[in-house]
Amino acid sequence: MSVELPRLEARAKFFFEGERKFHVQGVTYGPFRPPQESEPPYPAPERAREDLRLMRELGVNVVRVYATPPGWFCDLCAEHGVRILMTIPWHKRILFLDDRETLETTYRQVRETVAANAGHPAIMGYLVDNEIPPDLVRWYGPRQIEVYLNTLARLVKEADPGALVSYANFPSTEYLTPQELDFYSFNVYLHEPKKLAAYLARLQNLAGNKPLMLSEFGMDTLRHTEDEQATLLAGHFETVFGHGLAGSIIFSWTDEWFTDGVEIEDWAFGIVTKERAPKAAYHHLQPVLASPERPLDERFPLPGGRPWPKVSVIVCSYNGARTLDDCLLSLSRLNYPDYEVILVDDGSTDETQEIAARFPRVRNLQQDNKGLSVARNVGIAAAGGEVIAFTDSDCMADADWLYYLVRTLESGDYAAVGGPNVSPPATNWVQATVEAAPGSPSHILLTDTTAEHVPGCNMAFHQWALAEIDGFDPEYRRAGDDVDVCWRLLQNGHQIAFSPAAVVWHYRRFTVGAYIGQQTGYGEAESLLRFKHLQYFGPTGSAIWKGRVYEQATQIPLLSRPVIYHGVFGTGLFQTLYPRPVSPWAGLISSVEWLAAALLILALSIPFEMLRLIPLLMLGLTMLVGLNYVARAYLEPRYDTLGTRLLLFYLATVQPWRRGLARYFTWLRGRRIPTAPDRPPTEDPKQVPGVFRAGSLAFWSEDGVERTALLNALREELDAEGWRYAVDTGWKNWDLHVFGSRWWSLRLRTMTEIYPHNRRLTRVGNHLCVSTLMFLVLAALVLLLAGGTALDPLVGSIIAGVGCLATVFWIYRGLRMRRRLATSIAAAAQKVGLILVTGKREKTVRQDAGVKSAASAETR
Repeated sequence: MSVELPRLEARAKFFFEGERKFHVQGVTYGPFRPPQESEPPYPAPERAREDLRLMRELGVNVVRVYATPPGWFCDLCAEHGVRILMTIPWHKRILFLDDRETLETTYRQVRETVAANAGHPAIMGYLVDNEIPPDLVRWYGPRQIEVYLNTLARLVKEADPGALVSYANFPSTEYLTPQELDFYSFNVYLHEPKKLAAYLARLQNLAGNKPLMLSEFGMDTLRHTEDEQATLLAGHFETVFGHGLAGSIIFSWTDEWFTDGVEIEDWAFGIVTKERAPKAAYHHLQPVLASPERPLDERFPLPGGRPWPKVSVIVCSYNGARTLDDCLLSLSRLNYPDYEVILVDDGSTDETQEIAARFPRVRNLQQDNKGLSVARNVGIAAAGGEVIAFTDSDCMADADWLYYLVRTLESGDYAAVGGPNVSPPATNWVQATVEAAPGSPSHILLTDTTAEHVPGCNMAFHQWALAEIDGFDPEYRRAGDDVDVCWRLLQNGHQIAFSPAAVVWHYRRFTVGAYIGQQTGYGEAESLLRFKHLQYFGPTGSAIWKGRVYEQATQIPLLSRPVIYHGVFGTGLFQTLYPRPVSPWAGLISSVEWLAAALLILALSIPFEMLRLIPLLMLGLTMLVGLNYVARAYLEPRYDTLGTRLLLFYLATVQPWRRGLARYFTWLRGRRIPTAPDRPPTEDPKQVPGVFRAGSLAFWSEDGVERTALLNALREELDAEGWRYAVDTGWKNWDLHVFGSRWWSLRLRTMTEIYPHNRRLTRVGNHLCVSTLMFLVLAALVLLLAGGTALDPLVGSIIAGVGCLATVFWIYRGLRMRRRLATSIAAAAQKVGLILVTGKREKTVRQDAGVKSAASAETR
């Protein structure tokens, strides 16, 4: 009796059969000695029918074959509800790219092989090759091989549009990731579960937002016992599905194996013998593979049988009605045993409340519009779960989202966890372009399993971790709250995990205007974050990440191409891809600072003709970065037109400019030196540090008070007065960086001198630092002076005079600001019992301490 087998689709990290997720539980099949020499390498139909019956009893739903199957075999597979993953055979062990005749023969063979069974319901998809030798890839270079595999994939799609396409890769060429493939597959034979798990994490990151499966995995029972094979394979699928793979295929079904005209007798990878007698592995796999439709939390529980913790899912929404219904509907369908959903309506004026009323199981909290961070904190306060998860109103969660988040969070000593956010299929060409544009919310990984940042639309925390850092900072109203939380957790010594299978579908902005607005918000957030986390930012205000940024859009390889470790003579079993850090030159060339410099030189080229070519070259380099991005970006094929690419070029060029301008304007508008008047730290007004002495302060203690007490008190003082400052995280040679004005900042560095009888002298260096903006102003002033002098010496003199007056005023303001901070330092010192000593008094107390020290030495 035939079973209805709808075609599978690849969506993000998984396969789907309609709306039901399909987990591949497969075996390889053949090749076999054919009954007749002219027939394909398949057994007789009676033997194949018996094999498929045994497979279905085991729970197998996919067979991988290595030769074009006859029609009767496809029909038998459909009858038993088993799908076929076909490896397309072609002669590939020669320098095929150099021979046009060989290429044409291969193309024809691929078309004919696919056309033979195109559209058959049993055909899951095709593997356009299997393990191209690494020396051949090294000879041609991975780029040429990827282009070739992409060509084969397109030929398959033309001949059988509904089928899936991949390439059976292996660790020796792990760096091959052709973009035209629907999913990525690897033949991996790592028998140690921990090593396999670590390698799967790496492969998941290489696969990006596409499904990953193992196309071969097994153990030989001639070199190992059947019990070893059974133990390995029984635990294998828990490792595979626990790490979010789309499935695995066991090599092989039977010990019967015929290839290159020879029966293979010295290997026995089958889970049944040649006579089809089940081995121990067959019986051990049966309970594991049975009922693949069961939720993963039932099939693969937490280690030790621990109960799954309750999760509170918090959705914060401000006028998000357009996508809120999809979001709440997806959350109502999660496969997780114990969770609640909390909606925090942050003062919406659209139909948010009408939509919320359709979901009575969702706790609906309302507040006036106070921003995203406050809304998140309101949700945390109302949450009853041990784990707090967050997603956004423009996201749809995968049914197993919480399973993968919690399983990863519980797998180690982690405080938080996050996952990827993937765009659903675009509905028009503008949306498709916006999805491919740079600057999308991204995860940033320090290793294959730990993150520096996870996006706010897909993250979860232990409740205790959020309590430890007092939740989210209310200052971040639109964006940046997730980055701040991640950095604070890392600074507290915690780790953030990453689960590539914990997928949410995230609608990108629907219009160009909305996208530009999003990037503006990100620029503003970067500026706010810089006030608090200076150590993570460069001089222009853009974030400097320690980890690797994983954007949905293709990364720009300009000046930062990855390198490959091939092993000596290209013989490495694991030939690894090492991405280089993104080149700072590519970022500089496309920055708003580069644009400003080009425009300034353009203005100066009016009197200086020799400068006229420079701004053109500078803008040309900027355009080159944009063109490079467009050439490498992947767009949905149905929307990949010249108009789409031109719009993408515009967005890729404008995005860093808009983000940079937002950073600068937010920085200029930011709160600066507090307006509170200077006040003496003690009743003696003489102890207020003078303007010129405020740069070096000294505080005496008779009771052993050291600098750390002063720094803690100073932070409280700065917070109370409204200063903005960043704290050393162990990587700087300063303790506090205080933001004073647009033109100046201050860096504090402390040390403590130790004297006898538990007395201490703590010194504070209060150093002025010129801001980046002031450097740019000074540079512009010098250029204007040169240009004005060239036009007219009188004009140059006027510019010089104005510049000198402005410089004097600038220095005076800096000294006054430093003195203002010194009064706060002295006030903090007074709170912890330190006495400000200056000039002669400092010399006196030190001399007195020295005399007593000498006396103590004589006594001893």
